[in-house]
Amino acid sequence: MAKKTFVARARLVKGTRWVIDYTRYDPATGAETRHREGFRLNEIEDLRLREEVAARLIESIEVFATPKAPKVPDKSATTVADAVEFALSMKRRLPRKNSVRKYETVCRSFLKWCAAHHYAHSSISDFGRRHARAYWDQLSTAKKYRGRTLNNYLATLRALWAELVERETVQENPWAKIKTVRNEEKLRRPFTDEERRTVAAYIEQTDYWLFRGVLLQFFCYIRPVEICRLKFADFDLGAGTVTVKEGNAKSWRRQVKTIPASVMHYFRDGVFDRCPANYYLFGRVGDGATAVMQPAPRPIDELRPYKRHARILKRLHADGLLVGDISGLTWYSWKDTGISLHTRKTSPVATKDQAGHCSLAITSVYYHADEQNPEYRTLANDLFA
Repeated sequence: MAKKTFVARARLVKGTRWVIDYTRYDPATGAETRHREGFRLNEIEDLRLREEVAARLIESIEVFATPKAPKVPDKSATTVADAVEFALSMKRRLPRKNSVRKYETVCRSFLKWCAAHHYAHSSISDFGRRHARAYWDQLSTAKKYRGRTLNNYLATLRALWAELVERETVQENPWAKIKTVRNEEKLRRPFTDEERRTVAAYIEQTDYWLFRGVLLQFFCYIRPVEICRLKFADFDLGAGTVTVKEGNAKSWRRQVKTIPASVMHYFRDGVFDRCPANYYLFGRVGDGATAVMQPAPRPIDELRPYKRHARILKRLHADGLLVGDISGLTWYSWKDTGISLHTRKTSPVATKDQAGHCSLAITSVYYHADEQNPEYRTLANDLFA
């Protein structure tokens, strides 16, 4: 027979979040425990109806106030803000600053919205699909966010709530059934043939280390952030390879890239191949605004190559050496340019393997087709052949 539950002093408390405050009495021990539960009252928009439901709950409180298992925490005591901060603390254990920074950015935006709508101090148990949808609707209608950014926000929120589901802080993930949006065409674009030759020649003449980074992106398809993590020990100049270690690769898989023999002389020039093995290729010498990017025991900030490259583009454009619109050209454009050019000269599978992609579908994200297809322009009329 189920143990009889005795409840007394039940009352409705109206605040930012409505709860029913009551005291449960255990006849076996004589102990009294106080409880404050929402009973999903806050999901009722009509305040008059919410108050009527609350009155019915109080009238039959012994039926609804069933004892909880001793090891299950009182979820009404965990607010949305507390739960999100806890999930974020779990993600802060990730080894990469970029990943942690992404979670912090999303949390900051989400909690700001929660505070504006008075959800931050509500129980995490009361935050459901309706609330998640409201935030997503506001986020997805904001003109400052593109599709890829929105989908990254959604994936991040799903991952944060997954931490809470795993620890049974919540029962379900309210973000799980929200659909992603369509990704627009990337703002980043590859260099045209003329732009490629002009910018590469200028960097080769004026910036020794940045040019080596261009080679690693253009021929080896190493991401800019991965280049900042490379050390000279990662290069095997005898074999003509460079290894992106598991902990430094986006895919968390060790990747060995082949440096074409035609450009190996840039790495076996008596300067590059004499740097200490424990030095970063893009290291930091000095601190603050006066820091210099060159081989050193400390890595440079990952944004420094982007800024350095952007200044070069602006300089060439101002001098008239780059004509037309240069928007969309970034430091990362060298990878897109290399893959777009070399896919036609090597097999697609070879390009995929060099990039370290799991599938050709991922490689195609970096491939940009020419507006005019040169192979089809010279295609013979074989209709009647």
